Amino acid sequence: MALPTLAEASSLRDETAQQQQQQQAIQTRIDQADDETRELLTRLRDAQSSTQRLERYNDQLSSTLEEQQQRIERQQHALETLGETREALPDTLQDMLDRLRALVDADIPFRHAERAARLDGLEKTLVDPAISDEKRMEQLLSVWRAELDYGRNMDSWRGQLTQGNQQRDVQFLRMGRIGFYYLTPDGEQGGVWKNRDHQWHPLDSAERAEVNRGIRIANDQRAPELLSLPLSIEPGQASSESASQGASS
Repeated sequence: MALPTLAEASSLRDETAQQQQQQQAIQTRIDQADDETRELLTRLRDAQSSTQRLERYNDQLSSTLEEQQQRIERQQHALETLGETREALPDTLQDMLDRLRALVDADIPFRHAERAARLDGLEKTLVDPAISDEKRMEQLLSVWRAELDYGRNMDSWRGQLTQGNQQRDVQFLRMGRIGFYYLTPDGEQGGVWKNRDHQWHPLDSAERAEVNRGIRIANDQRAPELLSLPLSIEPGQASSESASQGASS
């Protein structure tokens, strides 16, 4: 086999170099296309992530907008009925005051003058045109809370006991709304109020000792403990009175 001439060898080198350049150009285009593809894929992933975030945001926004729409509708309804509510408010407040008076009148008569004065002050507030509806309602609720609190605590105070034409200084003890007692300063006399006949009943020496213990507990002079005392309200009486008040109202 004959060897190529110099001219043929030169032509072969040129052709090889040209093919290498073409392959390099093709490879460059492939690399560029690959870079562009990777960039497009990156953009696509970013777009998908943004789309998902937007979908979640839209879901949250839709829920928020729905809640706001419901709130707006409730407020609109409240505004539409505001006139009716304001017209009915004086009667409602007076009815609640009447219920309070009935409660105090039917209750054991502890601090009766103080509670009656509070109700009289409330009544003046309710009819005073210079006082806003908000202040009237606030005052009414304050008196209601004061009355409700009486049923959850015990109390003791010095006061005047009137029996017939006689008055004397005694120490009173109140246990919620179920027990009302008094004890003379020397501890020799004491009584329990009975709501069934609206009068005081005497206590024996053991019961007076229990009242004395209760007074010391109420005055934070003794740790709380169980007391054995007759009640001012007979079993079932409180529930029956509440039922009759509810029926009359």
